[in-house]
Amino acid sequence: MKQNHLKNILRTSQYSYDRNSFLRLDANERVIPFKKKIILDLKKIISNITLQSYPTTSQTLIDLISNKEKINSKYITVVPGSDSAIKCIFEIFNSGNKKIISIYPTYGMLDVYSKIYKFKITKINEEKFEEKIFNKKILENVSFIYLANPNQPSGNIIKFKLLEKIINKAKKNKKYIIVDEAYIDFSNQQSCSKLINKFSNLIILKSFSKSFGLAGLRIGYVISNKDIAKSILAVRPIFDISHFSLKVAEYFLKNKIILREHVADIKTSRKVVKKECLKRKLNYKDTHANFFHIFLKKKQISKISRFLKKKKILVKSKYSKGFKVLDNSIRITYGSKPQMMYFFRTFDKIYKKII
Repeated sequence: MKQNHLKNILRTSQYSYDRNSFLRLDANERVIPFKKKIILDLKKIISNITLQSYPTTSQTLIDLISNKEKINSKYITVVPGSDSAIKCIFEIFNSGNKKIISIYPTYGMLDVYSKIYKFKITKINEEKFEEKIFNKKILENVSFIYLANPNQPSGNIIKFKLLEKIINKAKKNKKYIIVDEAYIDFSNQQSCSKLINKFSNLIILKSFSKSFGLAGLRIGYVISNKDIAKSILAVRPIFDISHFSLKVAEYFLKNKIILREHVADIKTSRKVVKKECLKRKLNYKDTHANFFHIFLKKKQISKISRFLKKKKILVKSKYSKGFKVLDNSIRITYGSKPQMMYFFRTFDKIYKKII
């Protein structure tokens, strides 16, 4: 069978340069170095077993996640990252009505998998989402609703009460709703995990990449009912999470202070960034995630981005088509206070020349 549609999906997962030599403020990764003790502890995890053997069980990690989320372990499935979980969901629903609804723009892999599996997306602009999602006809012939909360690239959030109302409406219409909470720990919003007993149509995606700062491990988990968990198990590859990743994730969940300290560092940096932006009279936007936006004139953006890259600082300056609100901004990942001060000192060198 010919798969000509795949030839039209233009994307790459590789960079043409070594990002590790830059201050990586473009991908919402953790850029604050781990303490030396943590690195030394993690080195102890490396052994013949973690390197040579397939993982035999993820139950220890599941039990630790259960304790963190305060839910029964039967609702938890460990997966190799949120994007892998999204792929599994598309495969599970890859029959019948291949139509989905999402805030737009949002996490880019939703578009990619929609094209791969030939799903049609009803894209609702974030600013009009609350108004349109309760339209009586919106859920007709829909497989599922996808909501990143907080969303990306905007960093906006749907308040808990409204989200619960949307989930309830979806349940009444016998539709599944996927809530991607990759950035939830950076916000003051409570997780939807507490609703899992109440709503059998709810699927929650979680990641170790953002608040734990473990993007290199490619590991996350799904909170769902047993039927969805069994379906994920059916479509996923066997042994798709490395033994090493499981053990490192266990270490971070056992040492809860690491997560608390990282989130606290980001909150401190928020205050620093606000002060520095106000000092320069910059039009900026804080978010409910681990990044912020600085709005500039369109002709300034490419000059600033290129200059910063020459100075070994990466920022995000291109977004999904159709999101004009952020077209004239650069997105910057929050780092430590010294990293943020270094960013602004470097930013000043070019900004003062072009204003």
